[in-house]
Amino acid sequence: MRWDDLFADMEAQLAAQRYRDVEAEAAEMTRAETAEALLEDRCAAHRGSHLRMSLRGGLLVEGVVDSAGAGWTVLLDAGHEILVPLDAVDWVEGLGLHRQSPEQRRRLGLPHALRALAMARVGARVHLRSGPTAVLEGTVDRAGRDHLDLALHPQEEFRRRRVVRSARTIPYSALACVVADSGAQ
Repeated sequence: MRWDDLFADMEAQLAAQRYRDVEAEAAEMTRAETAEALLEDRCAAHRGSHLRMSLRGGLLVEGVVDSAGAGWTVLLDAGHEILVPLDAVDWVEGLGLHRQSPEQRRRLGLPHALRALAMARVGARVHLRSGPTAVLEGTVDRAGRDHLDLALHPQEEFRRRRVVRSARTIPYSALACVVADSGAQ
């Protein structure tokens, strides 16, 4: 009888150790997956969710996630699309733990999103990282690899040669976000 109790105790200890090993392995896998997570994948997985973002320069934006790509996301808010370069983000509120898998990731980067905006020829407000009052109004004429050309004109006017006051070239590194009418995409 004592042998039966001894063997039962040993089996219980082995089972408990196997359970602890499985738990430790699962925790390590979770840590490894978390370490590989990209902000763009988390934003993409929350399409349709409401997020708030604080951007460099002190600007606070919020809206429903419409889309996300390599280094950017688009929020919809009150009839406007807000294109946010993710390297301009100080913090995000509203993200859960879900993330898009790397296989589902959009490969299109910020230049592609801005080229789509240029092709749509809609008015836009370009917010710069230098501060919340650093806002330029106009139309994105061209989008290069690391910069865009913005024709400056009043937002309520369509881009016409006679209303364009000047043109500015803006490096992407200076962008906090670009706000356009929802008809832009």
